[in-house]
Amino acid sequence: MIQDKYALLQMRLVWHNISMKRIYFDHAAATPVAPAVIAAMEPYWSANFGNASAIHAEGVYAHNGLEASRKRIADALGVPKETCLFTSSSTESIQLALFGAVESWQLKHDGERAEIIISSIEHDAVLETARVLEERGVIVKRLPVNTDGIADFKVLASLITKQTVVVSVMLVNNEIGTVQPIADIAHVIRKWKREERGVQRDRALQPEDMFPLLHTDATQAVNYYELNIPQLGVDMLTCNSSKIYGPKGVGLLYRSPGVELRAQLVGGGQESGLRAGTEPIPLIVGFAEAFVSAQSSATSESVRLMPLRTQLFTACVEAGKKNNVEVFVNGEPEYERVPNNVHVSFSDVDHEYLSILLDKEGFAVATKSACNERAAEESHVLAAIASASDAAPGQPLSGLRLSLGRENTEDEIKAFAETLARVLPLARKHT
Repeated sequence: MIQDKYALLQMRLVWHNISMKRIYFDHAAATPVAPAVIAAMEPYWSANFGNASAIHAEGVYAHNGLEASRKRIADALGVPKETCLFTSSSTESIQLALFGAVESWQLKHDGERAEIIISSIEHDAVLETARVLEERGVIVKRLPVNTDGIADFKVLASLITKQTVVVSVMLVNNEIGTVQPIADIAHVIRKWKREERGVQRDRALQPEDMFPLLHTDATQAVNYYELNIPQLGVDMLTCNSSKIYGPKGVGLLYRSPGVELRAQLVGGGQESGLRAGTEPIPLIVGFAEAFVSAQSSATSESVRLMPLRTQLFTACVEAGKKNNVEVFVNGEPEYERVPNNVHVSFSDVDHEYLSILLDKEGFAVATKSACNERAAEESHVLAAIASASDAAPGQPLSGLRLSLGRENTEDEIKAFAETLARVLPLARKHT
């Protein structure tokens, strides 16, 4: 069935003029590259193309661009620049964080079985990494969420043991936009370390005192929240450029001083020996420009987007009422939700077909994460919400995700509202 839908989409691209005016509501998947980012990258494509590891003038110039970019991001995060490593993506950063931490721990704990804790609504980059670790004998525990899709940090302490290496909870969910209580989770971990390991401020830290490490995937948070790592209380943080108006193909891993990781990509000494391979200087320079810009405008852009988000929610609810379709709002509706995210489910509607119908009308929307958009229609995030004891009965396990960006306007939302009300009945499962 899904393959038939994508065949329909391919045929539609042939039949229709794709130069029609498009309205893009999928910024959680990818963002356009900002003009300032393009300008920052331009000198490094051909004029200043040196390898940052070389010792000649061209190499030194590239190295300076690399380190200046690292410092720009580190300064924005409030950490030393040596703690920031460049990778190819959030996915690679996550794998270096989780695989790297577990493998490093296992080297020093022969015969012991490592454990990790993840939330039940993590991105597939975390879920699949955890699955592989589980196949290797690592115990994986899953932190449940409530009906708003917010991790229940109150049960975390009961899951932690002295074999827990990493706790990984994303800062903002990529599907339903819920903001996770990372500072509260950090507090629980610190309290456990104090009570179970005897960690005190006036005592010299031992290597074991680092565990469990707290990792957060901040990929969807950079545009809308000022990220200060000391305030968040995390040991590792991952993000990438393609979600923040930067180029695709470059990501970041912050790891706190003292955190030991085993390299996953070997063959060279780049990135403190933790990520071999020639650094893509143009992409890194663009990433830094995009990151600093996103952080400097996070508050103002959040304020601008919140009323537009409300209008989008209203458009979805009104379309449902007009067509006698029940509408479910997925995730916390206002306060613990990223400002650009709208995620709703319509009863008895094929959401993938609805997204194709909207695409035909010129609206780029999604049903869930772009990384598993072509997988089964059901969402593991909505399934996790449905498993909460007080979840709404009959809530669909699929939905429509709309994620706003810098260029979106109120007029575009008005156009979407009219179109959604018109095409929604065409996606009914029983018509």
